[in-house]
Amino acid sequence: MSTPLARRRRTALASLFASVALGAGAAVGVPTAALADETTPVEGATVTANPDSPTGYTVTFVYHNPNATQVRLAGDLTLLGLTTGNTRFQPEQFEPGRYHAGGVEFLRDMTKDADGYWSVSLPLHAGGLSYWYRVWDPTQGWVNKRIWDPASSHPRPPGDASFRVRNNDVLDAVYVPYDEKQNDPVLEARARYELPRENPAERGTVHYEEYTTILGDDGHYLGIYLPPGYDPDRPEPYKVIYLGHGIFGDETDFMVPVNVPNILDNMIARGEIEPTIAVTMGNHFTGDSLGFSSYDRQNAADNLVQTILPFIESRYNVATEREGRAYAGFSYGGSTGGFIMNSYPTTFGYFGHFSGNPSLTAANYDAIADAVGENGMFVFLGNGVFEGSLAGANAVADNFRARGIPAATAQVPGAHDGMTAGQLFTIFARDYLWSNADTRDGIPVEAVIPEPEEGALALSVADFGDAVTLSEPENLGDRLRLTGELPEVTVTDSRNSEQAGDGGWAVSGQADAFTSSGSTLPATHLGWTPQVLTPKPGLSAGPVVTTVLDGGPGLATPSRLASATSEGRWGTAKLGAALTLEVPVDTRPGTYTGMLTVSLFPVD
Repeated sequence: MSTPLARRRRTALASLFASVALGAGAAVGVPTAALADETTPVEGATVTANPDSPTGYTVTFVYHNPNATQVRLAGDLTLLGLTTGNTRFQPEQFEPGRYHAGGVEFLRDMTKDADGYWSVSLPLHAGGLSYWYRVWDPTQGWVNKRIWDPASSHPRPPGDASFRVRNNDVLDAVYVPYDEKQNDPVLEARARYELPRENPAERGTVHYEEYTTILGDDGHYLGIYLPPGYDPDRPEPYKVIYLGHGIFGDETDFMVPVNVPNILDNMIARGEIEPTIAVTMGNHFTGDSLGFSSYDRQNAADNLVQTILPFIESRYNVATEREGRAYAGFSYGGSTGGFIMNSYPTTFGYFGHFSGNPSLTAANYDAIADAVGENGMFVFLGNGVFEGSLAGANAVADNFRARGIPAATAQVPGAHDGMTAGQLFTIFARDYLWSNADTRDGIPVEAVIPEPEEGALALSVADFGDAVTLSEPENLGDRLRLTGELPEVTVTDSRNSEQAGDGGWAVSGQADAFTSSGSTLPATHLGWTPQVLTPKPGLSAGPVVTTVLDGGPGLATPSRLASATSEGRWGTAKLGAALTLEVPVDTRPGTYTGMLTVSLFPVD
């Protein structure tokens, strides 16, 4: 059954395979910045290329406070490894497969010079990484006071209305580029999406506006990201995503540690998503309470729909229909999405749940499905590998799929923190937002990991008949590599080729984790090679694409697929794929099910 959402969203040309698996505070220039000289400290976080660093970069943090008696750099900067359990590593112990992760506060004493500049340097890997300072300053009555970096360029709400400020729980972020020494496609992709655009003209803007909540609480703020070149008079309203924080957070979370402005800037600049507005809100709004009980999820759902939506829609050129609205939340904000679905099922067309699943009964699922109709909504769920399995998220997704609502899951290398939320937001926004809902479910792929003596891994693709057998595993020492050809599928685009944009069509892919009975197959690379075989006669197809999109599980690098002239229609194409699967040599035998999603979109 076709719905308004399915009819209007035609940006994705094809989904071949799918489900998922494997990922600013200081005013830092990217890719590198340097200290002015050895005697003039530069306040904030300065990123410097360093061949002696295990990551290829060293970050120097400088904070000026002559009155302080002690200062510590703090943050989500200890490392967890994919194969080393709960063991925490210091930044100097970086190795490929280890990632900065929250859950244990990193603390490092800073050294004070004669002029009151406190500093410390350490290696950090690529991405937007969360940090803060802890300060002892008797002149201000500070004892272990947690503060944002005063040199930060991030806009903040004024005063102390922010829940994080009131609870001494502020976060900032530093942006570190990728170096080949890091040897990790996940980190390479994080740098691609999370670092600020070098061209200021390609950066959107962030500001905060005061408003009154549904309970009559004054002095609260909404964070608003406007894309580059925002036009209040554009004939087509901008699509908009509303973002809800976790129990410890506020309206700054998605703007700073989650890096949404940078992620959207990069996607918009590369044509991976149309210009989109993002709105953040603080959900602690019962009087002056400092307790976590001030975040009531039903209040938050009512406040969003009854107060925030009218506020934004009366002031900005945003979509007012569900096809152009999305909601996503982290942790408690993710579970808040379930309250929104239950109370206002037809208000949003897209839901993202990052490290926080909705809690729904069978009756809830049925009521939501009856309200939205088949393909009338899309649901995305995910978490970090250090948080546990995807079993819960997969169960929620299965419940939606069983009722005709497309859903997908993803897992990235991270813990329960904003850096994980940023990686999940990247996947959600790039691969699913504003895409045709009826193509989002993908085609399941079943991978059978045999007993060691049985030989090859078999791959069965639904709706294609015969199973595909991958090559005999190639032993690479610490992992096994298997390759094979997946069948071709024909797709047709009936739109004017002008909709392809000046750059023609581009393709992106997402490899999902294979899971079995709650166990995740920790695939390190899932690569594929798309090909254009039969473009419409008279139109240029461009060269056959042979680049393996090896951005790592969940984060593949877009590659040019074909170009089109401005005459006629683009027509029909056949897509095939070469799959490369790499798994640890000690992978547990069993049958694993996962997805690989391929999407086409226009590039300007």
